[in-house]
Amino acid sequence: MSAVLSRKMLNRAWFGQPVYPLLFVLSLWLSLAAYLTLDSLQQSVNDYIDRNQLAMVGGDLILSSGQPWPDAIVQKVNELPDSSVVYDYQFNAMLYANEQSLLVRIKAVTPQYPLYGEATVASGQKLWQAVQPGQVAVEAQVLSGLNLSVGDIVQLGEASFVIADELTAEPDRPLTAFGFGARVLMHADDLPQTKLMGQRSRVGYRIEMAIDQSQLNNWKNELTTLIAHLEINIQTASESDTALSNVSVNFLVFLKLLVVAVVVLSGVGLFSIMKAFIRRQQNSNAIRRALGEQMRPIKQSYYRLFMIMALLVAVVAYGLSELFLSLSGGFFSQFLPADIAIGIAWQSIIKVTVIALAMTWLVSHQSLRLLALVKPVAVLQQQKIPRSGQLRSWGWLSAVVLGVFVLMVIELDSIWRAVQVTGGLLAVLLIFWLLSLLLLKGLKWLVSYHWVKHWLSRLAIQNIFRKGNHSVLFFTTLSLAVMVMMMVALLNHSIDRQLISTYPEDAPNMFLLDVQTDQHQQLNEMIHDPVTYYPVVRARIKDVNGIAAAELKEQLGTYDDITRVFNLSYADELMATEYLKTSRDKQQLFSDWQNDSVVPLSILASIADYLQVDIGDDITFNIQGINLTGRISSVRARYERGPNPFFYFIFPPEVLKNAPQIQFATTRVAEHRVVNLQTQIAQTFPGITTLDGAAIARQVKSFVGQLSQLVTLFTGLAVVAGFMVLLTSLLSTSQDRLQDSAYFRLLGMRTRHLYAINVIELSVLGLMAGLVGTLLAVAVTYFIVTQWFNLPFSVPVVTLLMGGFILWLVLTAIALFYGRIVIGRQVMQRFRQMV
Repeated sequence: MSAVLSRKMLNRAWFGQPVYPLLFVLSLWLSLAAYLTLDSLQQSVNDYIDRNQLAMVGGDLILSSGQPWPDAIVQKVNELPDSSVVYDYQFNAMLYANEQSLLVRIKAVTPQYPLYGEATVASGQKLWQAVQPGQVAVEAQVLSGLNLSVGDIVQLGEASFVIADELTAEPDRPLTAFGFGARVLMHADDLPQTKLMGQRSRVGYRIEMAIDQSQLNNWKNELTTLIAHLEINIQTASESDTALSNVSVNFLVFLKLLVVAVVVLSGVGLFSIMKAFIRRQQNSNAIRRALGEQMRPIKQSYYRLFMIMALLVAVVAYGLSELFLSLSGGFFSQFLPADIAIGIAWQSIIKVTVIALAMTWLVSHQSLRLLALVKPVAVLQQQKIPRSGQLRSWGWLSAVVLGVFVLMVIELDSIWRAVQVTGGLLAVLLIFWLLSLLLLKGLKWLVSYHWVKHWLSRLAIQNIFRKGNHSVLFFTTLSLAVMVMMMVALLNHSIDRQLISTYPEDAPNMFLLDVQTDQHQQLNEMIHDPVTYYPVVRARIKDVNGIAAAELKEQLGTYDDITRVFNLSYADELMATEYLKTSRDKQQLFSDWQNDSVVPLSILASIADYLQVDIGDDITFNIQGINLTGRISSVRARYERGPNPFFYFIFPPEVLKNAPQIQFATTRVAEHRVVNLQTQIAQTFPGITTLDGAAIARQVKSFVGQLSQLVTLFTGLAVVAGFMVLLTSLLSTSQDRLQDSAYFRLLGMRTRHLYAINVIELSVLGLMAGLVGTLLAVAVTYFIVTQWFNLPFSVPVVTLLMGGFILWLVLTAIALFYGRIVIGRQVMQRFRQMV
């Protein structure tokens, strides 16, 4: 038989049964399209960062601090031309006009801003042509929030400014979803007249410099020498991280890892399709062997067919990805720059095509081992290819794991992280596989020992354990996917219920920053509700038990940054939201150590665990150049996390009451009073910044909600992959099921019974998997919510019931569809052949 004729026969057999090419495409296109979409987005972000790195960080060399600049630093920076230096001051403040106020983020810069890139305003003018001294440019949120227009006057501190234009973009702020307060851009020379700088405790000071690359290292070394032990950070543009790289890239990589798992599951569906088709072609293959065709060209014809289908799927995935990107701009708006160019990257197309071809080749290689079991004599003997375990190949499984590992190395750009993620993925799959195997064994035991009485149910459950049915794989896939999706839903529900949708009734909803002691009485009279004041002393940890903080930073992990500035406080009693976990002396907050070199210290349990310290350990702080060593005499814990304030470190009042300090206050007022109070406080005390806790919670909800929707969307692909595994396993066992159905008809069973068997089988298998995934999700989420977040755990019962009902509907639809298409139309034909 000629090779051309053999290929035509094979193509006619493949495309003559549309179910095979259709399921082949469906098994791959969603996962490949999702991967192509995310990879293209990641490529777009990387290209954006490469093109705009200097603009996003502000300069070639950047100094940042929380304190005013020392004279030595200013003198050194002044050696550069004025056109190469930008002084940048940023802080939150209250802006008010027309008896309304709004929390804003002030950005005061010198006229050389920006050194790189361009800041744009709505009028289309150059920034500093539109914004003159005494004027400001504001974001659209300021105009809408205060019901203002360009040309109106606003009050900032003790100065008034004219709104010159609407600020539309800043090169060093590509993401606007992070931080609280709409942007107000102004001249740095206008700051003194606001009289805010001297009262601020959280001003961010930056100096951005444009320096020739040949001189960059010299400047960095000289400035590093001048900085010495001052709390000033110095970085070059290449060393600086941006919000875009920290958030967008990492989140996209996380989503891609979810999709990689779905791609692997898609390979299982392909395996079932190929096996089912090869089994169906056993007579044709036997005829080809009987006519003298060698095994090699037979295999090549299958390889060619499957590879062409893989290329076709890649084209379909490209079209689907283009459609998704054109319709889903809003999905990614929170963590992508507004001016980023999004499109399908050619590098991503190549990666997806290679993945499709490589996976198809690996699956084809294993599936085509069935051909070795086909003998020419099968034409006469009606031989069936046995369903045995002899096709298992540890070498092939190793190749699959190696392929996944290589893909992880490419995605994570780190061999060690790829080893960790691949190992973790294999461990999770193994655990779920063993759990699925154990539960299905238990179900089989119930049937074997007649715990299931109903004859139709017994027959249906026995079908679950049919060889080649991939029941364990479907159970594993669906339970794992349901677990991830339910964890997202449960976390969202618990956090939303406790902190966002229903703001805690006993929690403060107004926070006042930078309060002075002499302002207490007037604030109390304005608010009319109880106000709690907290002193704050800012300090850095110098060492823990004699080990320097910089040395510990590399050992302690990423829970916190031990080298950052911490807020210390003093008190003589516990906060209402805390309790003593352990204490040195009879549940006392402090106890004297009889040592003049140390003072008593109470520490919060979470930071104690991070620092790996306990009662009797020493922590030395640096408070504006003065060292203070505290010895832990008690460990505190919080009842619940939430909007209530807390301090990691608390000292006795006599230790810190004379230290340089600021204060913040909390209170709870009626919701309708919040806006008016903010305005009144801003007018009376321009230096105080007031935060609306409920408004901040709503902003967080919007951002977190969008991210959780994306996680749910791409995790949902795993559920789709699980159903594809189910469909393809039904296809691969369709001939055996057809034979059994014919026997049942011969014994007098009616058509509705055949449909009922399919419905019961898939319902039991799917609902068990969903139940296991849900129970595991509840257990894991309960631990996360109660132990990590210290929040009450709540279950969305209605959501769970609706999810279970939808899952049952889908399973029933698949069962009825399969019974109609595969069994309903062919069982009578098989029945007549048997008769």
